[in-house]
Amino acid sequence: MPAEGGLAASPVNADAAAGTATPRSEPGSSVIAASQQAGPGAVVAGFGLIAVGAAGGWLLWRSGASAAKIQPEDTTGVFLTLLVFAAAVERILEPFSRWLPGRAAETALSRTVTDVTSRVGGPTEADREAVAVATAKVARAKANRTIVAWGLASGLATVASSAGGFYVLHAVAGADWNGVAVWVDAVVTGVMVGSGTKPLHDLITRAQNGPPSP
Repeated sequence: MPAEGGLAASPVNADAAAGTATPRSEPGSSVIAASQQAGPGAVVAGFGLIAVGAAGGWLLWRSGASAAKIQPEDTTGVFLTLLVFAAAVERILEPFSRWLPGRAAETALSRTVTDVTSRVGGPTEADREAVAVATAKVARAKANRTIVAWGLASGLATVASSAGGFYVLHAVAGADWNGVAVWVDAVVTGVMVGSGTKPLHDLITRAQNGPPSP
């Protein structure tokens, strides 16, 4: 991604100042295309938060502080519990969203667009490049925020799963099932809850409607 100072230092020729910018390539297009994926730092942070949640769930299980297993009556009850669980985690984390990545980039884009649209002679090529780069930064920031928010929600849900005794695999397979360790099931539950309410709602709908007709 080009440095911020690079665009500010780009010379604007006389034709551009008069409103007839010299045709140039569109460097912003490749930047925007490359900005749709989260950066390595956000990916590491997201999985790091899940690892912290897994460690917390393991410590609760190891210490015997975990609650007794919750066993819904049927699979629909399991999915509905997951849906309520995910909604609760979303609401708990909502006040903290202001500290997640992306706010500064969105503010910078808004300021850049305001400056460009208020220019008397109309936007120059350099202005369009500045908007393209600012837009690319917002796209990357949103991708980073999605990954970090997912990791944070999954880590929190893992600890809550272990503390509350709700484990999705054990809930589906039965109270006597011991296919995986309880703390591993807490991580699976946490990741499912951290994915949000929409994927769970879609999963419930598909389960209720049955397999698609051939």
